[in-house]
Amino acid sequence: MLLIIFTLVLVSKLQLAAMASLSSPPEGNIQSATGNIAKPGCQTRCGNLTVAYPFGIGVGSGCSKDNSFELTCNSTSYDPPKLFIRSSNIDILKISDSEMWVTGSVAVRCYDESGGVITDRFAHASLGTSPFTYSQKNKFTVIGCDDFALIRGSNGGDFTNGCFGLCTESNDVPNGYCSGIGCCQTSIPKGLKTYKYELSSLGNHTSVESFNRCGFAFLGEEDSFEFRGVEDLYNASEFYTRVKSTVPQVLEWVIESNRSCIEANECKGNSSCSDTDIGGYRCSCNNGYEGNPYLDPGCHGTCVSLLSLSLSLCMKLVNATARVVGRWPNNSQSIKKTLL
Repeated sequence: MLLIIFTLVLVSKLQLAAMASLSSPPEGNIQSATGNIAKPGCQTRCGNLTVAYPFGIGVGSGCSKDNSFELTCNSTSYDPPKLFIRSSNIDILKISDSEMWVTGSVAVRCYDESGGVITDRFAHASLGTSPFTYSQKNKFTVIGCDDFALIRGSNGGDFTNGCFGLCTESNDVPNGYCSGIGCCQTSIPKGLKTYKYELSSLGNHTSVESFNRCGFAFLGEEDSFEFRGVEDLYNASEFYTRVKSTVPQVLEWVIESNRSCIEANECKGNSSCSDTDIGGYRCSCNNGYEGNPYLDPGCHGTCVSLLSLSLSLCMKLVNATARVVGRWPNNSQSIKKTLL
């Protein structure tokens, strides 16, 4: 009986210790308590971002899986440093095990009282042969009361879509959602690699210049943007700054976009390979494991899985002791439920 009580106390302490030490990384990030975040000797931090293999900091550094996963940490021009895709001007905000969030580009076209164009900027980008594509979590958005824009691009084939932002009175513009009145949104295709968009106007804002001098177009994460109605139409500079700083673009990334798990599975220990619907594959740690599935030794057991193992061993010890003593204590059922 004393051995059973001792075992139960041990289990209780194991539970408390495991809960106290349980410290999981942010969801979706490839991180590991064993230190297999990056190749030996490779930089893992840029500003407040952790860079895990298959990505690597430094063009030509050999720290990434291949040159398509190379990133640049610019600490010369920025404080704190900023992370960029290779040598591009695409500013990285966050990386997960399947996606990357980057600063987007905004097209803008503004007019004076007589309809003359005083500002005109288009937007374009290309992800080239990189492992990235623009996620369908992004929407193409046009803001304005006398504006339309086309987005053209390629996802292996040519793609074109457009949106109109129209209204005649400020009171007609809804607040909080895009309805086509002052704000229009449309989808992009899966696998988009390049885009270009620019604005046009039906009447150069001459009929709405009292509350809307500028039109905008941007590709950005749908869930990060909220249309604020006429406030966004009236305060052009504030709107531009808000979109640039709070509405990122979402990119999806894969390993070897032209190969599948069967053809080129490089997932390491305690991990699994999954083909993606945009080509290529990804590795992920099995349930109860964490770490970097792309680097040896692979994924390791978490505190939760170790606790489960400890409970299993303790339960076997209690059962063995009970057989020696000849019976379970009176509250055996509640003890079993607690342990299991």
